[in-house]
Amino acid sequence: MTMRTASLPDKGPPPRWARIAVVVYLAVTVAAVGASLVTGSFETGLDAVFREWLVRSLVVLTLPVSAAYFAVGFLLDSSGPPSPGVLSPTAVLFYLGFLALAVVNAALFRWMVLNTRKPVPAAATSAAVPQVPVVTFHGVTRYVRHLRWTVPLAVLLSLPQWLVAGLAWCGISGCSGGGFGVSTGTEWLAVTMSAVNGLILAVAVFAVRWLYPTGKRALIALAAGTLFGLVGAAVTHG
Repeated sequence: MTMRTASLPDKGPPPRWARIAVVVYLAVTVAAVGASLVTGSFETGLDAVFREWLVRSLVVLTLPVSAAYFAVGFLLDSSGPPSPGVLSPTAVLFYLGFLALAVVNAALFRWMVLNTRKPVPAAATSAAVPQVPVVTFHGVTRYVRHLRWTVPLAVLLSLPQWLVAGLAWCGISGCSGGGFGVSTGTEWLAVTMSAVNGLILAVAVFAVRWLYPTGKRALIALAAGTLFGLVGAAVTHG
């Protein structure tokens, strides 16, 4: 165990590339939402398959926070995109909800960029700023305690995806074949939900600055997310 002087976080704005990425991301999401509203409100001659893939693109654009949102929509209405020209107020709110999810994603991205930025050494700052000693053990920082709420939160956010994956693997009767029998064709949804759950846990482990160097923390987050996704897939497939 060692005692060192804490480096102070860089409180400046995000770098230019991060600001550009956020603007491009929000612009693409707004365009996709607008296209979904137009194709659902007017007779554009586009087939249902195109409109369905447009909705899927919105889900992908707003991952991972859209996973639970999509799961709820999937359970409430699995009939696919509405017919052209009959877009209901509920469908409009559903599409606009993706904009809110995009804003949440942009805020999370900004927070992650600021928190993974290289700290400014305390010696380079004003002498008036107090220097707080930080105890470290093999690179583990005092922020490790934040994992007590980020990891359970990630597991909680994974519950809707687990429910959808359990239905998507083999249908409502499960893979045993009883009841209504085995239903196939939606396995891609189960795989996607399992991968999303792994991504959520990986982000929860990596975003907290509990271990340095950052590369070691990234490897642990990747391993934890992969294991979590595989275990979820195995449990839901049963």
